[in-house]
Amino acid sequence: MKVKLKQKILLILFPICLFYLYGCGDKIDPYEGFKAYHSGDYQKAFSIYMQACAEGDSFMCYSVGTMYENGLSVSQDIKRAYKYYNMACNNQNANACSAIARLHKQGRGVRKDNTKALEYYIQGCNYGLPSACYSAGSMAYNQEGTKENKTATKELFGKACDLGDTKGCEVYKKLIDAGY
Repeated sequence: MKVKLKQKILLILFPICLFYLYGCGDKIDPYEGFKAYHSGDYQKAFSIYMQACAEGDSFMCYSVGTMYENGLSVSQDIKRAYKYYNMACNNQNANACSAIARLHKQGRGVRKDNTKALEYYIQGCNYGLPSACYSAGSMAYNQEGTKENKTATKELFGKACDLGDTKGCEVYKKLIDAGY
């Protein structure tokens, strides 16, 4: 009786221990995707990026968008790129927000819309991307997508500077010297 009980317990615990030790399936390693990408194996990279994106990795969603935008291992599809950029941007990926802004500013795959472009650059800036701050500042300075707002323009270039963008620092200094 005791032997059968021990066998039953072992039969129940053994799979639980295996699950605990090894998980349920292969874990996605985004680093493997980067290695594949940089060695030119775009299909493998795309596959890994897609899996990691499906698991909620916003940088991998941005990477999928980039591959769609540039037609790497997949047919170039700006609308799909936008979809993946949007998923990543909604999860605070600054590069993805900046990519969406660029598409709106250029009118690539979406309607040209400087107001939306500025909004997405500002969103990327708020997530800490210096180049997004600089681009938003440039648009504000040139009154693209917004009315003149010297304070906001100066703040955007100042934030670019604070985040390490040397061109942002140069423009910020010039704006202060000009009385902004």
